[in-house]
Amino acid sequence: MREPDGWRSRAELLLVRSIRDLLGEQLGLLRGSLRAVRSPANAARETATGAARVTRALSHSLQAAPASALNEPLSPLRRLAWTERPLADLRVVKRRYGTSVNDVVLAAVAGGMRSYLMRRDERPVALKAMVPVSVRGSDDVLGNHLSFVFAELPCDEPDALDRLRRVQATMGARKRDGEPQGADLALRAAQHAPGVVQHAISRIVASPRTFNLVVSNIPGPPEPMYMLGCALEAADPVVPLADRHAVSVGMTTIGGRACFGVYTDREALPDAGSLAGDIDGALSELVELASAEPAPR
Repeated sequence: MREPDGWRSRAELLLVRSIRDLLGEQLGLLRGSLRAVRSPANAARETATGAARVTRALSHSLQAAPASALNEPLSPLRRLAWTERPLADLRVVKRRYGTSVNDVVLAAVAGGMRSYLMRRDERPVALKAMVPVSVRGSDDVLGNHLSFVFAELPCDEPDALDRLRRVQATMGARKRDGEPQGADLALRAAQHAPGVVQHAISRIVASPRTFNLVVSNIPGPPEPMYMLGCALEAADPVVPLADRHAVSVGMTTIGGRACFGVYTDREALPDAGSLAGDIDGALSELVELASAEPAPR
């Protein structure tokens, strides 16, 4: 059952108020710092920039995801399917079309989901994906620092190259607008809210109305890894499933291999292996297009 709109609106209002309070607090701290004393205009501009980034991040976060069979109630059963290919394949596409490896991954998932949905006699629509993004800075000494953006997966687009271009345009705009940093600030603002508000916000973030699936690209170590003298040849990423989210896709790199893991609810998507094959097929289509075109001068 979908959450009532009134509940969602109240929780959104509480989140916005928490972010406003945090931004006000940060502005006060900046004004009291030496940097703000020297240049209060710069301090105010930085705070205003943060507020604008939060606004843009929330705007895309709160746009409703399309209804999908991927977002029905789940069973307790899970399945992991995987596929692997040379990382060089993704880099061929990246270099030929001036994209990122992450753009190639997202376009391949969009193409794979399109094939999968059509085989199930479902009309492919542009799904909304939550995409984790690293915002690790120089002051993050230990561990990772992840944020996220929400991006459209153009499963409705029949042309593979147009899917890639749409993904590239979307992700480029998200990064230029500083949305990963805005989402990170919003998450930190939520930590200042009362527990009941944090619970409501977590329900919004994990709601099937917020996104349809997660697609995560996790760069692995470039150097060879060993255990007891045995070389690590592959890793199958498992991206956890939120409630009423039947599929997630992860990709990690091990040496020269790109390893995809498709994690699903076994009852909702009993043929996860075919979806992994569809993603591999969509990637092959992009590689063939990139290899067939003359190299740019």
